[in-house]
Amino acid sequence: MSSQNQCSRRVSMALMGAPLVLWLSGCGGGGGGSTRTSTGSVGSTSSGSGGTSSADGLTQTPTGETLDTHAVLVDASGELMSWVTPQDHAYDRVSFLSWDLLLNRIPLDPANGLKVYFTHSEYDPSTLAGSSWPNNPAGKNAMLAESAALYHAYSGNSAVIDLVRALLDHQLQYGTTPSTHVWAHVPWSTAEASSIPYGGDTLREGAGVLEPDKVGELGLHGYLRFWQITADVRYRDAAIACADALVKNLRSNTTASRSPWPFRVNAQSGASVEDYGSHVIAPIRLFDELVRLNLGDVAGYSAAREAVWTWLMACPMVNGRWTQYFEDVAPGSDLFGNLNQYAPGQTARYLLEHPERDAAWKTKAAALISFIETRFGGDAAGDPGLFHGARTLSEQTLYFYKMASHTSRFGAVNALYAAATGDAAAKDKAFRSLNWATYMARDNGTVNEGPAESRQNPFMWFTDGHGDYVRHFMIAMGAFPEWAPAGENHLLRSSSVVRAINYAADSISYDTFDAASTEVLRVNSPPQGVSAGGLALAQRADVNAAGWTYDSASGVLKVRHDSATNIRVVLTARV
Repeated sequence: MSSQNQCSRRVSMALMGAPLVLWLSGCGGGGGGSTRTSTGSVGSTSSGSGGTSSADGLTQTPTGETLDTHAVLVDASGELMSWVTPQDHAYDRVSFLSWDLLLNRIPLDPANGLKVYFTHSEYDPSTLAGSSWPNNPAGKNAMLAESAALYHAYSGNSAVIDLVRALLDHQLQYGTTPSTHVWAHVPWSTAEASSIPYGGDTLREGAGVLEPDKVGELGLHGYLRFWQITADVRYRDAAIACADALVKNLRSNTTASRSPWPFRVNAQSGASVEDYGSHVIAPIRLFDELVRLNLGDVAGYSAAREAVWTWLMACPMVNGRWTQYFEDVAPGSDLFGNLNQYAPGQTARYLLEHPERDAAWKTKAAALISFIETRFGGDAAGDPGLFHGARTLSEQTLYFYKMASHTSRFGAVNALYAAATGDAAAKDKAFRSLNWATYMARDNGTVNEGPAESRQNPFMWFTDGHGDYVRHFMIAMGAFPEWAPAGENHLLRSSSVVRAINYAADSISYDTFDAASTEVLRVNSPPQGVSAGGLALAQRADVNAAGWTYDSASGVLKVRHDSATNIRVVLTARV
């Protein structure tokens, strides 16, 4: 994300971007579980010409490098490891630190008496006070909602759910468009700093303007998912309203230069303010889930979904026009110059999570990952694109700084690709990028956007360091359970939404939204039994049918249940 100090630097930052590589042709162009034994510790910080070993046998670099506030640790091959030791606690630890700050230390805004994250996009790392830069509630709340849902399942900490519910309730009350607008009953994407009502950002986006892609993003990750978690029908109805507005305002005459929705619209009149946006995978996800659940205008959602998917695959996927996402980039006349990695990264993630949607998922995901790395993985503003084997990612052409959120997304997408394909190089690439991103989390829970970026803008973002940060570590541990702490209990992945979970000393009990679902956990002892709906599941050699498997070497437990939402895992009592 850019900030108020950077308005005059956008042009110079744009010149730092690597030239676009056309890779296709056509179309125009903690808390951990209850058995936590350690939260991880800081690696050795002493330095010397030959490097210093940590308790893990890792080595500090010969020059005693630091990255943000931590001494850099590398393995025997000189490749980047996390500053947190042992390594299998790293992603757990930084996720805990990020949430702990939001839960326990963010102050009230003196201008309105609300926690700073309600009405600000960024905070001062020293005082934690909000800045004067515009708020970005819809995108921010969507990211925090997804991170909260994943972290709640992983840790059992329901306070993160309560925090996001408060944000969603505020958005519903103060950040929803009126029924008289063409874009009715949908979330405003921006607001002035400290403003309780949303929709009035006059500094960057323009008052009365909203972004349709954020309607899809918050509609799914915020409203629909939190209905599935809480059963609060207000959220379900808000999700349906988001989908209805997207269908109503879908444009049929799309081309390589004209997207299904504009990136920005005047909410009241429906007029286009910025005519092209490539981040359409969020509305597609919302349509998919509503259709699956048979909620709302299923026929309309299905038709809209197919139309948007056809455009996505025929145009951005082919011509590489992955532009527009970030709310604080003011509308401009050049619709195709400011490339970003967010839209292709989220599209690649969708393909990897839903291979059944596209027979060419592997080829397309690989092409997107290559595009992102080629275009955004080079040196920038003094930050190397390859740091001790870790690929670092820039945000967008107009703000080309290396950032924690985008580097961790690159890591998570590579982890999904590696898990799906067995690609060892992609797995190592994921591991190193995620390790680099851990260095941006400080011991006090503040999370730096990136080294060079922070030198000219000290403020830190609730998106880049929290909502759009934690979720990538959760996704990565779900792909590779060995990256989660050994000797602890954590639910790492579920094909359903996890509504509630309890980690006890000798058991794990959880509820899923769907009766048919598969979960992956890492547990601290061999299971004595697993039941679904009170009925015992059989231990099996695989989960091709209802039952469970356990690998004693890794501690990985897989559970499949086909007809119950209440699952109980009984573990061997530890002496």
